[in-house]
Amino acid sequence: MEENRENSTNQENVEGVGNAQPTEIKQTKKELFWEIFRFLLVGGTATVIDWAVAYLFQAWLLPPTLVGDAASLFFSTAFGFCVGLVVNWLLSISFVFRKVKDEASVRTGKSFLTFTLIGVIGLVISILGMQIVPFIPEFSLFGTPTFLGLAWSWWLMKGLMTGIVLMWNYIGRKLFIFKTK
Repeated sequence: MEENRENSTNQENVEGVGNAQPTEIKQTKKELFWEIFRFLLVGGTATVIDWAVAYLFQAWLLPPTLVGDAASLFFSTAFGFCVGLVVNWLLSISFVFRKVKDEASVRTGKSFLTFTLIGVIGLVISILGMQIVPFIPEFSLFGTPTFLGLAWSWWLMKGLMTGIVLMWNYIGRKLFIFKTK
């Protein structure tokens, strides 16, 4: 009986090799958990960088008093996104997605373009969401209407958009780029 199981396993492996197609190996729940953990860690790092760059542009380099509310929101969000995207790409290919069908194809220009397209869709979602900021009534938290010079409504919407885009990015990248073995 032990021998039959072993032969069956060997036969499956031979069939996978004989057909020049990799044998399907499903990702375990534990592997998926750690992949999502790494994704969140990398996403958190990229988000901190995104937010820092967005804050730098929103509060200092292109403030609303200089270019207007809509332009300031657009450019600060876009510049933060671009820097965060590059950081995220580099860390995703080297650290997050370890079990993919075709590792070589993940590191190609085509893969980066797909990664960028998924990110750009996320950027559009984020920019559209951030356009709601001027319509949110001002409120105070901790006795102040602002944090680091920006209204709490900006931070609230930035957090909400970050969560929505995080889910979109994981699902899109997992389905279109980092397919599991």
